[in-house]
Amino acid sequence: MEGSSHTVIGRALATAAAEGVIRRLTRRAALDRLGGLFLLLGVLAVAAYGWLRPDYNWDMVAYVATALENRAEDAETLHAQAWAVIEEGADEAQEYHLKFSNPYNLNQWENPEDFQSQLSMYRVKVAYIWLLRLLEPFTGLAAAAILLSVVPAIGVGLLCLCWLWRAQALQGAFFLLPLLLLTDYSRMTSAVVPDMLLALVSLAALYALWRGREWLGCGLLFASVFVRPDNIVLIFAILIAAVLFNRRTLPVFVTFLAAFIACVAISRLGGHPGWWAHFYFSCVEIQNSMAGFNPEFSLLTMLKGYVRGAVVSLQFNDWPALLAVLVAGWALLARQGRMGNAGANALVFALAIGTLGKFASFPLPDDRFYFVFIAGMGLVLVSAWQPRLSGTAAT
Repeated sequence: MEGSSHTVIGRALATAAAEGVIRRLTRRAALDRLGGLFLLLGVLAVAAYGWLRPDYNWDMVAYVATALENRAEDAETLHAQAWAVIEEGADEAQEYHLKFSNPYNLNQWENPEDFQSQLSMYRVKVAYIWLLRLLEPFTGLAAAAILLSVVPAIGVGLLCLCWLWRAQALQGAFFLLPLLLLTDYSRMTSAVVPDMLLALVSLAALYALWRGREWLGCGLLFASVFVRPDNIVLIFAILIAAVLFNRRTLPVFVTFLAAFIACVAISRLGGHPGWWAHFYFSCVEIQNSMAGFNPEFSLLTMLKGYVRGAVVSLQFNDWPALLAVLVAGWALLARQGRMGNAGANALVFALAIGTLGKFASFPLPDDRFYFVFIAGMGLVLVSAWQPRLSGTAAT
């Protein structure tokens, strides 16, 4: 009787334990699905807003003009064609802002020669311009430019969803989506600029590297410099991390060398004014005309540019604070032994120094310029963390 009672009690306890595990696993599966749905709905909402309420900004005017440049006979014709595209889609308030909101915009509206001189800083985004021209016969230039922000934004969201699913960290979507929004995911989708296309290609490269597919990741990194040549900073940061963390360096070194050669060729063929002239224009004092603009180099002037960038970043942007939080999170996860293999640590290190390197190479304050680095760090760290809101694992 005693043995039988022990057996009955043991079976009851085992059954209760099994039922408890099943309940927790069911709760976890439900929260995983809820996290995935939360991310998906957030992405679709951002994409819908970007399509319905696109931001007709100054950069859009310049990119449209650059796409038209190969068929315009002179500056006046190019100016008229570019503004005709913008005026067709922009509302009255956007059109007024683009033409009359400040002395620089007014000058670009009134002086076709000055307007065309600005395009040397836009031609270097050769893949973006090529895609605009490719889509133009089907959608028109304005819609093509909007699509090249909205469609990559959806792609970024789906990539994040796939990444979290692979990492069994779908509940991390509750933390990842707010992070993406803080680092300008929504604004980048509405703004008609190549940054979201760059984010898609770069994050796909980081995902491939995270999964150990070095050559695929490096191929995507090489492609990214044709969208924005300054993404070579990311490649260089990954190369440094590969050396310091004893990872395979050959694929990244070959990629960096090829990307460097490509960037030099793109700059020369596109008539780019050079790093210092562009730095002066963007970080020190805007110029109505870039024709023949070749300011004398000055350490004091360069320092002013960095101070301005740092002050504006800290006062009006989120990327410095997010970088600090993510680095702290990395340290905590590493201390708890949650970071896994050296590859994940190497990626986070590369993205952290890449963020600082991006600012050091060109101290622009806007969050969108650091989106790839912050979003990439967030994805790697959430994947290592694997948060469980159901309480079935360490949080």
